[in-house]
Amino acid sequence: MKSRFLLLILFLLPAPCLAADELFDIKPMADGVYAAISKTAYKVNCNAAIIILSDSVLIVDTHSKPSAARALIDQIKKLTPKPVKYVVNTHFHWDHYQGNEAYPSSWPAGVEIISSEATRQNIQRLGIPRVKNEIITMPQEIANLKKDLEKASSAEQKKTIEENLRQAEAYFGELKSMQVTLPTMTFDRSLILRRGPRTVEVLWLGRAHTDGDVFVFLPNEKVIVTGDALHGWTPFMGDSYPYDWIQTLDAAEKLDFNLVLGGHGDVMHGKLRFELWKQYFQDLMDQTAAAYAQGDSLEQAQKSVSVSLTKKYAPQFDPNFPKNVTSNITKAYHVIAFPR
Repeated sequence: MKSRFLLLILFLLPAPCLAADELFDIKPMADGVYAAISKTAYKVNCNAAIIILSDSVLIVDTHSKPSAARALIDQIKKLTPKPVKYVVNTHFHWDHYQGNEAYPSSWPAGVEIISSEATRQNIQRLGIPRVKNEIITMPQEIANLKKDLEKASSAEQKKTIEENLRQAEAYFGELKSMQVTLPTMTFDRSLILRRGPRTVEVLWLGRAHTDGDVFVFLPNEKVIVTGDALHGWTPFMGDSYPYDWIQTLDAAEKLDFNLVLGGHGDVMHGKLRFELWKQYFQDLMDQTAAAYAQGDSLEQAQKSVSVSLTKKYAPQFDPNFPKNVTSNITKAYHVIAFPR
């Protein structure tokens, strides 16, 4: 199953009808620093960070489509008249970069789109082919929604499917006209911006959710933005490096911060989520390795390991954990059986 479709399944939840200016809840994290928490949608959007600098604004991540980015831009303009000059893509997944084009078109005087060099290469090598593939597969997805609508057994179910269908058709139309906009500034390890009293550190700390994940760290405000290297839901592991991920989270955890904005879910406090994810990955890899070592097939490992992990971790993750843990076990099994 394609990684893009897996990510859709991971985050797929029924969605209410949302007006353009209702896509995000804006929450202050520090003076001039805001979390834009994405509301539930059929085609998921990521969270964003809004960081107001002395002369401009820096945004972290741009969602799954330009219209979502434009909706956030409208909300940004209510916070400050300063222009957005910097956009950071934390990694190459569709729901974090496909809105890039909205920022240069809104501020044609110039916007730098920043990422790790690996992320820029991944958008070119993997992101663009996945966009083209989704353009081919979306009509079938829409057709399936129409079939589901015909079989809907209640008014509530019908309303939900109708809204999902509306969003899917709008997304498909937007996808066909979307201009993939690549990062314009890349780095290998770190990039530090100093604008007035604000210091913004954009850090590559190792492979994790992808090989190009970056963290955005505000040392004075003690805020860290993690993209999908850490968030409030079940980890998605399709393009990940699980053993490295543990070490990368450990490196990030050593930074001095109090507030965490992940790629999805609400603002988090402290470092407990880092410890949870590290332990989850360790248990996942250890138990899957033990199953593989005793000759279990993938299907056998999925069955035995999912029972153990669900019992221990389901209460600490989102309601979809029992379903999504199966794909995580699949990833772990392949990493162990076919190391790269």
